[in-house]
Amino acid sequence: MLFVVVSTLFATAQDVIFLGANDSIVAKVLSVGTSEITYKKWSNLEGPDYSISVNQIAAIRYANGTYDFFNSKNTNSPQETSPSANKMQLTRSGNTYYYGNQVMNKQATLDWLSTQNCPDAYNQFKSGLKIANAGWVCMGLGLGLDLISAIMAASGRSTRGIVVGLGVIGGALEIACIPTIAVGYSKMHQTVNVYNVSCRTTAQVKTYWSLQTSNNGVGLAYNF
Repeated sequence: MLFVVVSTLFATAQDVIFLGANDSIVAKVLSVGTSEITYKKWSNLEGPDYSISVNQIAAIRYANGTYDFFNSKNTNSPQETSPSANKMQLTRSGNTYYYGNQVMNKQATLDWLSTQNCPDAYNQFKSGLKIANAGWVCMGLGLGLDLISAIMAASGRSTRGIVVGLGVIGGALEIACIPTIAVGYSKMHQTVNVYNVSCRTTAQVKTYWSLQTSNNGVGLAYNF
């Protein structure tokens, strides 16, 4: 059986309005005033303008990766981040995370987050890592079944039905595991935003390629 995965190449350059660490609006911000901001929904850029009070906003992440932060009771302009805050940035390139001079893989990032007194970010990353690891285990099982099928076929000691059946199951598992892995990595990647919004730290996300799912299928995305 032939499985075809339709890959799409697309770029993301949206603004994100955070109402909380895990509550956000994907938008195109039009203006930021002293009492409210106006924006268009990213899903309908030709549609009407919307407005929201700054009192309801935790932060805005702009398309270039920079942030504006707002106090929950703020009625003035966005908070200006101090030079000292800019020196310590949580950044990411692909699946490598950076904080100051630290370069961290996934497990090191989880360990570091456990020391940051930022439970929202820690729990987000931990959940994503568990999901991604489960996806990779599933992928390994599928590849293992494919290998067994190939070995049995080469030996000539098994019926064609068994060989084909194992190959089909293995291939199906591999395809089914791709969205699980993508969701896990997406949750880990979003930890940068959760950390910044929850802990009020300035950060910029570096450009990177990633595997993502969409209504069009599974494909590569260039994020910036």
